Amino acid sequence: MSQSKLKLALLSSQLKWGGGEQLLFTLGNELERRGHEVLWVCPEESVLTQRLDAAGKERFPFHGRHPSPAAMYRLRRQWQQRHLDVLHGNDAHAISWCGLSTLGWPNRRSRIIGVKHTVFPMRSATRYHWLVDRMVCVSQAVRRVCLDSGLLSDYLRVVYGGVEVPAWDRLAQRQLACQQLQLDHQTPLICAVGSLIPCKGYDILLEAALHLRRHREDFCLVICGEGPMRAELESKIRDHHLEKQVRLLGFCEDPSRWIAAADLFVHPSRSEGLSLVTIAAQMLETPVLATDVGGLQEVMRCRWTSRPLGWILATHQPTDLAELIQDAIDNQPKRRQLMREARQSASERFSLASMVDGFLDVYHEALHAAQHPAGRVAVSYAQAG
Repeated sequence: MSQSKLKLALLSSQLKWGGGEQLLFTLGNELERRGHEVLWVCPEESVLTQRLDAAGKERFPFHGRHPSPAAMYRLRRQWQQRHLDVLHGNDAHAISWCGLSTLGWPNRRSRIIGVKHTVFPMRSATRYHWLVDRMVCVSQAVRRVCLDSGLLSDYLRVVYGGVEVPAWDRLAQRQLACQQLQLDHQTPLICAVGSLIPCKGYDILLEAALHLRRHREDFCLVICGEGPMRAELESKIRDHHLEKQVRLLGFCEDPSRWIAAADLFVHPSRSEGLSLVTIAAQMLETPVLATDVGGLQEVMRCRWTSRPLGWILATHQPTDLAELIQDAIDNQPKRRQLMREARQSASERFSLASMVDGFLDVYHEALHAAQHPAGRVAVSYAQAG
């Protein structure tokens, strides 16, 4: 199928920044580099808006996650005036914006592409059957959730999230991190990145830090992220007297510099659609310790042999996590082997080019299918493995 230049709108309703917003921002930049025309739609109050404005991107002014009928009409006028090919809804609310703004549109030309990033069940498959022309899943684990939720499987595929290889110099970032934290250069530095929410497992990580301190005090754990659990985590740090070992850094503009500086990246998530930060750690050759849940299974294991590409936490027991952290810090031969294997796997499976190619294939397939009277069908567009 010919890959002609497209006119697209990329929509996000999220106010905060997470893996889904990172994926969308990266995808949009790459689409523009390839000559496609991109219009961004997101709330004025969002972190994504701040980044778009800083980069000088064209965006449509929008307010709130629950827009009025007048706002929907304004969106509809934009689609019509710009003759857009694709409306890309990056989350559930954004998908609703796409559907509502095209409601009753006779001979609608624009195709609606939805994206699901998480492994949380869908409330209504019927809603997506009516609202979207294609549904993209960012991992095979997310695809299984879509199937279990009742979405049709006619054209099931996965477009893996892609990560641009971070360009940090590890030694330079380590020196900067030690200066900022006032650490000795030999002190093991452990890094975690993600929103401070229950599914990320940071409560387990703090308990593990307490167990680890009984065997060694010369370590520092930094957690990059913000969220509703911050007060609870701060309280645990005080109660366990972990102020010397654990630092909550808050929201970081580019947490990959902390990953580059670290001796170990830890991701004890209870639920994960894919985890772009874990992929970034692998590309940076920072050893990874993570749970074996959701899309992390596809990140943390070799696609051909299922061999682990890091230390895998099989339980959510803090003592088990502490033991794995200790081994990951001390086992130098294993560290070197896994670092090389993980980088190779991440570079091959989760490249930026593969992600952009995959989304473009979805867009063009949906536009081609529109020539046939098949109606509006929600599917997940997937690349196997």
